[in-house]
Order: sequence, then structure tokens, then C-alpha cells
Amino acid sequence: MSTSTQTKKTPAPAKKLPFRLGQFDPQCRYPVIVGKNTTIGYVSRWHREWDAVSSIGTHRVGRPPVGKSGAEHAAQWLYDLYRTGVITSIQADEVTEVVHPHGPAPLLDPRMPNTRTNRAKAMAVNAHYDRFGWRPVSGYAGSDNHQWLYCVPCGKTVAVYPSHQRGRNGAPPSPYRHPGCLDEATIRALIPAYGPATTTTKAAKAKSK
Repeated sequence: MSTSTQTKKTPAPAKKLPFRLGQFDPQCRYPVIVGKNTTIGYVSRWHREWDAVSSIGTHRVGRPPVGKSGAEHAAQWLYDLYRTGVITSIQADEVTEVVHPHGPAPLLDPRMPNTRTNRAKAMAVNAHYDRFGWRPVSGYAGSDNHQWLYCVPCGKTVAVYPSHQRGRNGAPPSPYRHPGCLDEATIRALIPAYGPATTTTKAAKAKSK
């Protein structure tokens, strides 16, 4: 009885992109860089859509195809315009002061409409942050946009999605706050609002070991 062995095809190497994304800045934007250090624009996410800022202004690129990175999708749009001469390189911005580490942050992000509803939502979110050991250092930008928060237990400033700070079904949020933060037991001891670890939590941890 003969047997045959199927040879798996070696996956094609990932295509090297003709640009790279720079460091996420305080305005929650990625600079798009070509060559050694030429900035051709910035891309950022706003309510699930992606925007691109270039030498010809700001453009709403929209949502990426399913399975593709939104940042890379918007950056590719910029690069195609740069490659064809539609846009030119730009001066790297001096970042507008949207993070306020030494004083009170504005209630709302400058891009958010200053409506009664948005102000009420922001105040409710800030009260939640206070209970769980966060201090806003930028204005509220909506539940699905990044906001910069100061982590009171560990002293780091991180960009988070407000929607990720809510617990499920009325439960507290996860004590795993962000990479590099303090361990769960310490967080629970420092912030009573998290409550004690439940039986379910302990079982999940044991299972993951």
C-alpha cells in the first residue's frame, strides 16, 4: 500500500511596505515616513474611519478592507498620492498640546462637538475613571477613540479606548490595565472598586497556566 506525502507550500514572505509608520503621537496620529526620515503625512482613526493629513489637506480615507490594518490602509493611500506627485513631503508637526500632564485636561477632545449630551457623557466617564484609578490627561473623544489617561497606580500615561474600561454585565473592568502595569493582586488592593477576585476569575487564571 503506497502512501503519498503532501508537501506544504512555503508561505510567501510578507511584502515589504514602501513606507513605515512612526511613533503614535499625543494627537493619536501616526506619521507616515518614506526613505530615511521623510514625512509625507499623518493618519489617524476617528470613530472607526481613518483620516489622512497631507500637503493638500485632510481627507477621510474611510474604513479598510476586512482583515487589513486601518493605519496601513490610510498610509498606503497617502503613499500612492506621494508616488504620483499629487502630494509632497511635509514638515513634521510641532504637536498641538492635547495632553495635559501637569494640569486639568479639557472635558472634551477639540474634535468633539461641545453639546450637552457629549458633556454629560464625558463627566460620567470621568467619574468612572476616578473610581478605577485613572486621571484623564486629554479630553474625552468618544467611547471608540483613544484617550490619554494617567494610570494612578503605576504612574504611566497610556492611550486607551474608553469602551475597553467598562466591565461586562455590570461587573468591574479587568484589573489588567495596560502592558507594564502592576499585578492583579496589587491593583485590587489599591483600588477597592475592582473588588476581590471571583471564583470564575481564579478558575480562568488556573486554566491559562
